[in-house]
Amino acid sequence: MKRQYNARIDKLSSYDVEKIVEIVRGLPEWFTPGAVREVESAARRLPGFVARINGVVRGFVLLEERECCLEIAWLAVEKDFQGKGLGTLLVNAAAEYACQRRKPVLTVKTYGGMDYEPYLWTLRFYKSRGFRLYEIIENYKPFGGQPAAILIKYLDCSKE
Repeated sequence: MKRQYNARIDKLSSYDVEKIVEIVRGLPEWFTPGAVREVESAARRLPGFVARINGVVRGFVLLEERECCLEIAWLAVEKDFQGKGLGTLLVNAAAEYACQRRKPVLTVKTYGGMDYEPYLWTLRFYKSRGFRLYEIIENYKPFGGQPAAILIKYLDCSKE
């Protein structure tokens, strides 16, 4: 049964970076040591949001603005809080921010191999939140030559 939490979504602040790094280190199935360093660097320069429960950061999303869209650069939720709605709240915050920036498309790149269960779960997560698989790029250099899945979600920004 999905446990409900009273989560609050806040804009990322420099005070949140240490907790973000701690979350990423606690998810070795998804993040290599090199990725931990990349997330820390990204958290210091990119806009984003954090999900707090009782004032403690339990998840985050970092965003990168592109010419035509907003890209989810990094998203993670602490292991004990996965599957409880925090990821959805963070995607929704990213979508709202994209619409505010007049970017009606939200994208994300993730590992695209179909042989690793944690990333199959990641693909299911994004697809169930309205993203569609656009392309799988084999030998994607930024992923160390691994395949990358590009997912796209078209946003209805007319509600803004």
